Amino acid sequence: MVIVEQLRHVYRKGKIAVDGISFRVGRGKIFGLLGPNGAGKTTTVRMLTTILRPTSGRAIVAGHDVTREPLAVRRSIVAVLQENAVETLLSTRDNLLLYGYLHGYSRQDTRRRVDRVVEALELNEYLDTRAQTLSGGYKRRLQVAKALMVDAPVIFLDEATTGMDPLIKRRVVELIRQEAERGRTVLLTTQLLDEAEALCDRIVLMKEGKVLAAGTMAELRQRAHKAFRLFVRFQQDSPEAEAMLRALAPRSVKSEHGEYEITVEGSEDQWIREMARVSERHPLEHLEIRGADLEEIFFELYGDVAVEAQAG
Repeated sequence: MVIVEQLRHVYRKGKIAVDGISFRVGRGKIFGLLGPNGAGKTTTVRMLTTILRPTSGRAIVAGHDVTREPLAVRRSIVAVLQENAVETLLSTRDNLLLYGYLHGYSRQDTRRRVDRVVEALELNEYLDTRAQTLSGGYKRRLQVAKALMVDAPVIFLDEATTGMDPLIKRRVVELIRQEAERGRTVLLTTQLLDEAEALCDRIVLMKEGKVLAAGTMAELRQRAHKAFRLFVRFQQDSPEAEAMLRALAPRSVKSEHGEYEITVEGSEDQWIREMARVSERHPLEHLEIRGADLEEIFFELYGDVAVEAQAG
């Protein structure tokens, strides 16, 4: 549904925002575009939604070239962008009704769709509130509601949950997952790494306009040096057992209430064999292997850039 080949965008002053990226997104998949501020995520989304014209390269959305067929692309997508896309002088209800009518739905069908998204995003109390008086989080909620009203095959979400409270963020995550299960393709950017990890089938990590790493969570874990963590509990804890763990030279060792968390590099098979040897001398009561989460991978791959992004 989305094909990107060597896509590039250079701003007038010569700043290269996106520098030859390529990726593909299949039907019914959720695809994450991640990276620190200035990585090129939003510029990429703006090109794919026909707001910006690519300097070079090719992008196909729902079978249409973004350069040669921008109107056809726009008919095939809905987007929640960082720019405010609500009619501020209209009420929440009228924003939704107008959006449905503009997409050609009948009055009855539009009202049915409005009722569905209003309930899903808990906007009932604000139906008669003029959009310009809504908080930033509620304006984002209204934008998401508009996107979910329309049956376009491709959804673009650029920082869609910014400003929302945690409960609504969780609700939006579930709604996005449901839309993908219905066969819609979702491309999102987010600074919330746990959100991306929970949602995305595949992820591209961008840095300075280029693709730094790409793949499933399993593939990204293999790319990062900090591959996984082991959680170990001995049948009988002792300084000798802990010393044997530390002698394996893991990246770090944490201990709490008799359970050890060790961060290691290498293959899982290698470390299973190592722990079997440990257990021969100090029998294990519990061994659990967990892959690195996306936040750990992010910091591993980006280093100081990620720290600066978090600080900002």
